[in-house]
Amino acid sequence: MKGRILVSSDIHGHGAALAKLLKYVDYNPKRDQLVLLGDYVNNGPDSTGTLKMVKKLHNEGAIVLLGNHDVRWMKSKEKRKRKWRAVLQGFDSMAKIDNYLFVHAGVNPSKSLSKQKLSEVTGFESDVELSRKIKGKWLVHGHVPTRRYGAKKNKIHVKGRTIDVDTGAGHGKHLSLVDLTHQQVCAIEVEHAKKVYEYSFG
Repeated sequence: MKGRILVSSDIHGHGAALAKLLKYVDYNPKRDQLVLLGDYVNNGPDSTGTLKMVKKLHNEGAIVLLGNHDVRWMKSKEKRKRKWRAVLQGFDSMAKIDNYLFVHAGVNPSKSLSKQKLSEVTGFESDVELSRKIKGKWLVHGHVPTRRYGAKKNKIHVKGRTIDVDTGAGHGKHLSLVDLTHQQVCAIEVEHAKKVYEYSFG
């Protein structure tokens, strides 16, 4: 694949922050593969505007996956949420690129990848114990803020072949854009969205 594999997750209404990160890294949909791992809505200032942006990115070639908050919108009877149902239903639940498996929350270890349920891999069914380890692949996910693993404020969490990229935008912390190809991360604080932090991992 030419270009980079870029990943972000748990945007939670902070579409403006994502736009700044994409501009900062000079994202080009004709060259780069962007993968968004879900949770575009709730907790932040602009769920609808973020969905409009995500829809546009999807139309330009981004892989867009669903998260548990998005599934809540799909199931809602509220008018402003219901009108997004068809758009949300057009997004995927998992994706594979090379040695990477992308998913919002994890996978049900008792089922093959082809049998995974949307409600499980998105974390919508919270009583299902998910695995974040897949033999022979890197599993890239969001859903769990990395601070729960002891990561510092704007840092992703890498352990073994698992990469968690949820750096807490839904809790007013940081949104990250991860360049898997070059093992680089750009992060921005969503409340102020001024300074972009850069660091390497791996």
